[in-house]
Amino acid sequence: MKEHHRKESPILNLLGLSGGIGGGLGAGGAGGAISASGGTTATYTSGSYTYKSHTFTSNGANNFVVNSGTGDVDYLLIAGGGGTGTAPQGGSREAGSGAGGMLTGTASVSPGPYPLSLGAGGTGGTAGNPNPGANSTGFSATAYGGGGGGYNDPAPTAAGSNGGSGGGGWYSPGVGGKGVYPGSPYINAPRQGYDGSPGFGGSEYGGAGGGAGGAGGRGTAGGIGLANNYRTGSNITYAAGGQSNDYPGTNRNNPGGTNTGNGGSGTGNGGPGIIVVRYRT
Repeated sequence: MKEHHRKESPILNLLGLSGGIGGGLGAGGAGGAISASGGTTATYTSGSYTYKSHTFTSNGANNFVVNSGTGDVDYLLIAGGGGTGTAPQGGSREAGSGAGGMLTGTASVSPGPYPLSLGAGGTGGTAGNPNPGANSTGFSATAYGGGGGGYNDPAPTAAGSNGGSGGGGWYSPGVGGKGVYPGSPYINAPRQGYDGSPGFGGSEYGGAGGGAGGAGGRGTAGGIGLANNYRTGSNITYAAGGQSNDYPGTNRNNPGGTNTGNGGSGTGNGGPGIIVVRYRT
């Protein structure tokens, strides 16, 4: 299998259009038209082309199976969002968790199975270290699970953990976790997300989780997600960072949302990831 990674445009990333309309190389080449199975399928027209998509929404092992033909497929890998624990004194000041990594690419395929693994969201609301989301993998690529948010004062639980996007830090002195991008702390990795923000002692709130489109904000706002159109031809936004809780008691303990890869807000669970494979018909 020959794999090609497309270089994303920074401008498109900022606009939330990475992998959206016009993105992807699609199927083609000298081989015959691809016939494939696996996941939930949809057929749609985008621009000048008709595409068939295969969407995988169940955690664990899956297969995209090429029954006949050769060509290129576009893939979207989104990992599970992170989850945040809870402080012993109860739900306040917990940070928002980071979104699961969001990665697009193109791979050349021929008949045979292509194993995919879909990442679950991290568990929120339990005592213990921040709970990162699980990785999603396929076509020799890995989208990294979102970092868990910090939840308690003693180190190391005050710090958000690293991941696809970093988790926010608890209150103070919690620092935000790092996202996946070249050099920080992942070497030669394409951009998958952004950092979580630190907690703030004077304002008594946790930091927010990073998202695929931006870092966690100062305050309770999670980092923005990014849009992608591979599933239906219409843009769907994925991989947003979780919001934080504050003191004396504005709790935003919401789950990240099913198959979004969003980070959990407050002590909420992270959203499971999603995998989409598409090709021109």
